Amino acid sequence: MKITRFEDLKVWQLSYQLSLDVAGLVISFPKHEKYDLAAQMRRSARSVPSEISEGFGRFHFNDKLTFYERARASLGELRNHFKEALGNNYIDGICHESYCKRMDETGYLLTRMMSGVRRARDAHNAGKKHSSRRLTSNAKH
Repeated sequence: MKITRFEDLKVWQLSYQLSLDVAGLVISFPKHEKYDLAAQMRRSARSVPSEISEGFGRFHFNDKLTFYERARASLGELRNHFKEALGNNYIDGICHESYCKRMDETGYLLTRMMSGVRRARDAHNAGKKHSSRRLTSNAKH
């Protein structure tokens, strides 16, 4: 299946669902966390699919990688927030472990996608160098 939209990406689908689930989870946090940890968790969770979708829409390899790296950084930030929520007893260990597994899967797919973009970039750049050598050697004859 050819991927033509960011919604076709499994990593986007997982991160989008994670974002929705985090938004639902933090509703149960104490009221005093509404604008602190809960808001930070929502923002970092929302950032992951947003950065993936924006990176997907970029034409240049390095631009794509920049947005995918931001998505991965937001995923790390979200993991930290979950650790803090666990430490403050806003969630239990089972909930924490469940979300960590989902973040691990999302991170794994994101890293694989980034590796694919790097390989494509490197192959593209190698082809450009090879083409320019041919042009240069043909010009000498």
